Amino acid sequence: GVVLGIIIILIIIMLIIKFNGAKIKGNVGEKRVANILSTLDNTKYKVINNLMIRTERGTTQIDHVVISIYGVFVIETKNYKGIIKGNEYDENWSQILINKNENLRNPIKQNYGHVLSIRERLSLDSSTNINPIVVFTNRAKLKVNTKSPVMYDNNVIDYIRSCNSIVISIDMVTRIYYDLLMFNIDSKDVRKEHVHNIKSNLSEREKKIQNNICPRCGKALVMRNGKNGSFIGCSGFPKCRFIRN
Repeated sequence: GVVLGIIIILIIIMLIIKFNGAKIKGNVGEKRVANILSTLDNTKYKVINNLMIRTERGTTQIDHVVISIYGVFVIETKNYKGIIKGNEYDENWSQILINKNENLRNPIKQNYGHVLSIRERLSLDSSTNINPIVVFTNRAKLKVNTKSPVMYDNNVIDYIRSCNSIVISIDMVTRIYYDLLMFNIDSKDVRKEHVHNIKSNLSEREKKIQNNICPRCGKALVMRNGKNGSFIGCSGFPKCRFIRN
């Protein structure tokens, strides 16, 4: 009876692995990259893993987002084995295994959709620097031809650190980080935990505006002229497009 029970359990486990293998492998890859990203200095980089946001086009799951004054990094993780071949604009890439070949959706295009979702959800224009990165675990052998960054997971930290020009204000980093946490469908507890911080940040933002300081980049707010008349905007235009309502 005990032996039969063990056999049945093993069969159940094998069936679970068979029908959920891709998802399990994907989760393993994402966990590995999350552990790697956790080594970033948390005073400089804010990391959100397994972000799920809703836009007009539906729900989007994003593996990892890193927010810093050096830019926003949107990371798509792939835990495939075999040889991976593809080009920047291909619709699909190839996964070459010993006994078969498979197609996978071009992860660059997939991740570009994630970038668009973040811009749309947070109402960010093109002046906010967002960098898509595709990361493969070392189970794969990459033979790809791309301009967009595609790399192994053990290179992602060096790549992020190599982007060392300040392109986003600290205020904007805070806004993006907490807004993403607020919009994350899977983080109700996190939303409650950070609601006080968010209110404090919004209060600080209003104080800056009242003192004619741009809450995004810290430069002075000045009177400017546009197509629809005069308005108060950032003196850092066109790099910063903040407009006071």
